[in-house]
Amino acid sequence: MKRGTRRGLARLLIAVMFSALLPAAAAAPAEAGDFDLAKLKDGGYVVLLRHVKAGGVDADDFDLKDCRTQRQVGAAGRAQGEVLAERFRAAGITEAKVLSSQFCRAKQTAELLGIGPVGEEPALNYFHWSLGGEDQMNAAIRRYFAEMKPPEGPLVLVTHSHAFVALGQEKPASGGGLVFRPNGSERPEVVGTITAPE
Repeated sequence: MKRGTRRGLARLLIAVMFSALLPAAAAAPAEAGDFDLAKLKDGGYVVLLRHVKAGGVDADDFDLKDCRTQRQVGAAGRAQGEVLAERFRAAGITEAKVLSSQFCRAKQTAELLGIGPVGEEPALNYFHWSLGGEDQMNAAIRRYFAEMKPPEGPLVLVTHSHAFVALGQEKPASGGGLVFRPNGSERPEVVGTITAPE
């Protein structure tokens, strides 16, 4: 075999080996101690995520239907969303029922996950003077979980920091969350955590 041919084959072999390693290097595995998202396939679990990082402020003329009047997900949040999406894919979760707060930053987060069409759920909304007070919003999320039946497949909810506090939990960092098992009460059982991406 000619020397040039051997060199060409060697370069081709190295390129193939490198490309085979890329998916593993690009993957975003869950943090140690995080809930095994693959278990969502078994049903019975609910992922509650806080929306990823968002910039801006909710304007005085706030309108749920107009993202220009709301905080929105920027570059940092989109990067977090990509990491979360890869975690779901790595766990084999490519399809799920996805429900979101009606706020743009929550819907944008839900869409970034890429695991299913995003539906709106008002009970997941953040409180705003134009929508109702804090007590009203907290009562809504508690009632929503109290009435929830264990899902038969993956269910992902995207909400805001207040929802975790209303359920008696500490609020996670933006992009983080908890995994619950509905139990017919306002205090669903916590079975795992989802660490917020950096």
